[in-house]
Amino acid sequence: MVQAWYRFDKLFGIIRRVNVRQWIPVTAPLPIKTFPKRLIIKWLHIAKNIVTKIVVGGGFSGARIVGTTPNGNTLLQLNKNYALGPKGTVLELPMDSAIFKYVRNWGAWELDESEFLARGLKVACRNTSKVALLDIGANSGLVTLQAMNLSNTLAEVFLFEPVPRHTSAIKKNLRNLSSIHINEFGLSDKNVEATIFTEAKNHGNTSLLKSVVPEIGMISTQIKLVETTAYCNKFLKNFDRYVIKCDTQGMDALILSRIPDWIWKKCVSAIIEVWALDEISKKDVEALLSMCQEFDYVAWQPNNRKEKIGLSDVSEFWLSKSGAFRNLFLSKNI
Repeated sequence: MVQAWYRFDKLFGIIRRVNVRQWIPVTAPLPIKTFPKRLIIKWLHIAKNIVTKIVVGGGFSGARIVGTTPNGNTLLQLNKNYALGPKGTVLELPMDSAIFKYVRNWGAWELDESEFLARGLKVACRNTSKVALLDIGANSGLVTLQAMNLSNTLAEVFLFEPVPRHTSAIKKNLRNLSSIHINEFGLSDKNVEATIFTEAKNHGNTSLLKSVVPEIGMISTQIKLVETTAYCNKFLKNFDRYVIKCDTQGMDALILSRIPDWIWKKCVSAIIEVWALDEISKKDVEALLSMCQEFDYVAWQPNNRKEKIGLSDVSEFWLSKSGAFRNLFLSKNI
């Protein structure tokens, strides 16, 4: 009875804190023809926000804030079982309006990507335990964490993330994985020091390309870059199969085209962020796609074989300089 009353009082407190006044649909009456529709949309948005606050704040969904770290990251505790971990799992994230907000509300991040990687890991680990998962541009490690939990495999994990606040989160979030290598640097075409840029409102938007990140609130960080081919030859030779995820906000073609062909031949599945920016090199795109000829599934969706595309379509989009971006999903029927 006491627990039930506590839960009711907590929910009532959440409702009481909702600032309904700022959500009153003060909308222009003109044009009159669209006024009813606009009013309905406004109130649906209000209702959704209220329900989300009640569900999350009441401990029924998502995660709740339980603390902060010395470097300014926030600790979230899952309210129920998710692919990120069982109920009670504590995650570390930079507080922003994108990844942090979504995880807090829904207890997941880019789950479709993680499910795709998990399927690839299961296939890759058949008849062998010598499998490497490469997460290039790992951010806080959430996509990899979900993929490893969903696949329940013993793949060896290599994460590449140069931003200190993000690597701190990775160490916390992936602490229970048995075989993990956290590389606190980015991959590139040479060994060099560089400046990387992060959008304050969306820490997932971190790039070496300044044009990708809005100037307002931009965070600049000095980082280390390591030449890709040399790293692969030194640390990644002793595996039978590979699964790759690359999300580097515009640097993907440059990095992935320098991963040796012998890795791509043994790669079971991959997710690549394809961003059609002015800075993208045609030479890098062509070099990468020439090593991706053996993939049976090539698509902009993780699981829609009716909408498969050709590598020529990928090249056309990648080099279009449109500023648009998509995730490319690749897999082999092994």
